[in-house]
Amino acid sequence: MPAGRADAMIVPTREDTDIATSPPTPGHPARKPFALAPLPVFLAAFALCLVIRLSTLGHLGLWFDETITADVIAGSWRDLVADRLANGHFPTYFALLKMLGLAGADEFWLRLPSAILDSLAGGLIALVALRLSGGIGAVAAAVLYALYPALIQYGQEARPYALMLAFIALAITGQIGLLTRRAPPRRQAILATIGTIGAALAMPAGIVSVAMQHFGLLACGFRRFEPAEKRLWIRHIAVTWAAILAAALCLLPAILDQAAKPVGLMKWQSRIPSAFRIREAFGETYGLAVPRDLHRFLPEEWTAPLALALLALMAIGLIANRQRAPHRMLAVSAFLTPLVFLALGAFSASAGRYLIGMLPAAILLAAAGVAALLADRGMRLAVGATLALLAAGLLLQALDMLVSPRKFDWRPVAALLHEKGVRDTTILADAPPIEKALRHYAPASDHLAFETLDPDTDPIAMLWAKAADRPIAFLVLGAYQTIPAAIARDATVCAFPLGDVQLVMVARDAALIPLAMQGCTRVE
Repeated sequence: MPAGRADAMIVPTREDTDIATSPPTPGHPARKPFALAPLPVFLAAFALCLVIRLSTLGHLGLWFDETITADVIAGSWRDLVADRLANGHFPTYFALLKMLGLAGADEFWLRLPSAILDSLAGGLIALVALRLSGGIGAVAAAVLYALYPALIQYGQEARPYALMLAFIALAITGQIGLLTRRAPPRRQAILATIGTIGAALAMPAGIVSVAMQHFGLLACGFRRFEPAEKRLWIRHIAVTWAAILAAALCLLPAILDQAAKPVGLMKWQSRIPSAFRIREAFGETYGLAVPRDLHRFLPEEWTAPLALALLALMAIGLIANRQRAPHRMLAVSAFLTPLVFLALGAFSASAGRYLIGMLPAAILLAAAGVAALLADRGMRLAVGATLALLAAGLLLQALDMLVSPRKFDWRPVAALLHEKGVRDTTILADAPPIEKALRHYAPASDHLAFETLDPDTDPIAMLWAKAADRPIAFLVLGAYQTIPAAIARDATVCAFPLGDVQLVMVARDAALIPLAMQGCTRVE
């Protein structure tokens, strides 16, 4: 049959062109629990996600990776592309921010695209849930996505994660449309292809998420698909991976260069016990953990039960819909993606932020679980009360995410240096993030230079030796670093604790001590 007639071979069913009916129960035939129009569902979910993410968007200072974003987009286009490719990143997200004119923007505006992109993903996921699980599933998906702690975190960061999530949600929309034979199928294939290519080019971790989506076809009985369906899927997969391979060639030199370095490709993580790395990665995703959690709203002991309840909803959603191809495909992404990253973690990074591409699929499964539980009218009251408690717990954890610091705030460090009169000098630092963050926040008029150790290769003694050779030295060090007793001999040494770091002054010429630091408490 000519390829141009492929679309005519796939006839959408009545269920697949409208919202899915709720599962039948004894004495109650299949029915639509309540009908919701797609556009209002998308807009409501988008608005809910966006309001939550905007609420504290500019409150936190930029952390190390975000200062990289700010610095990269402030440079030339040529430098932007060269820097990102040299560091093993696609320039897609950074180019978007530069095109939006955000070079030099403050925290709120720099993060605003992420908030919007993540909210768009929430709207698309609610729309897919409407088609798979009806109105109840759509409401559940919207609430879960809006309140999910990890999604709030990365919807408030000036990093590529939200862009990847938006494209993954678009890919899921098209792929589920193909699996449910939603008309027109060619449009669904185009949406899926734009989504998969976009997710992969947003950041390299997106390639794993795309691979798991395509691997999930094996769980959908791909070999039994109609010929026209197979052709659409094969074209979608072929175009996706041709684009990924072409783009990956641009990263290959940087990857090989990083692999040759002692700590390249995040190999420094090998010093961290595997059990800790696994616990941290899963804690940030399925564990619902909040970095530096203040536990102002949800007590710490309730986080684990909340996470287990979410996993139970995912399992119920899969079991109740185990005969449906879309849910089997979603299950592959939700449950097998962590295993792939565990394998990759043997020689590269395994941070939780690289796993968030599985969360849209996980939320769709959990939303299907909510719809399945509420389908039984006899149990609806008890189940509804239990689910309301779960939603309340998730809301409290979301509030903790919104008010907790998450990362170290470098603004007070830069402010202290300025207030203490540290000017026209070189700061000695024991880690590269210190230099990057302070360069961003310290006023340019203070004319600060930096000499930074590589903590993976250089001993801290090198830094103390530099301080001992100067009439006056200023050091910004980790709070855990101890000041050697010998350094205070014949010198005025003062330390200013600043949370994770400390500012240390070593002055052998008292006349050089800034006025604001004279009379400081000395370290003997």
